[in-house]
Amino acid sequence: MVIVLETDNPLVREYFGKMIGKEGMKIMENIPAGEITDDEIAKLSDSKLTTVRKVLYVLYDNRIAEYRTERDDNTGWITYWWSFNNENIKKMMGEVADVKLNGLREKLEYERNGEFYRCQCQRILFEDAAEKEFWCDECESNFEYFDNKKLIKSLEKKIKETEKWKKKIRKE
Repeated sequence: MVIVLETDNPLVREYFGKMIGKEGMKIMENIPAGEITDDEIAKLSDSKLTTVRKVLYVLYDNRIAEYRTERDDNTGWITYWWSFNNENIKKMMGEVADVKLNGLREKLEYERNGEFYRCQCQRILFEDAAEKEFWCDECESNFEYFDNKKLIKSLEKKIKETEKWKKKIRKE
């Protein structure tokens, strides 16, 4: 299985979306495992050959795609056969997962340790609300207690999903 093609995973979409954009994601969704030419990729993804080549070169620069060349003795044409380096993809996706997990864990810690209050325009810690006498000058409304249990549960769920996905990457 090629990790790149797991485009339903938010981490993969975010990572490759930043790298190659929406058109690049469309192209990646249509690439089968094994070697393939840029021309075949263009046909499978219904994309322009120049767009496919741009995406492939970005992936090559990031050590995700690899290619070998073959020269036709009759015509002199060079054919590029592309493939994907699954080990580099796994490594990069693992690093992305680590960054994401660290961020989620920091947010979770912040949410667990804080007591929050909210007005119509912002959410702040209890200490800040008390300092402002529970009144927001920006929207001219009171700060009310904000129960963040749903947010904490959501963060815990995202952490578990990301940890599970990271383990899956290592096994493949």
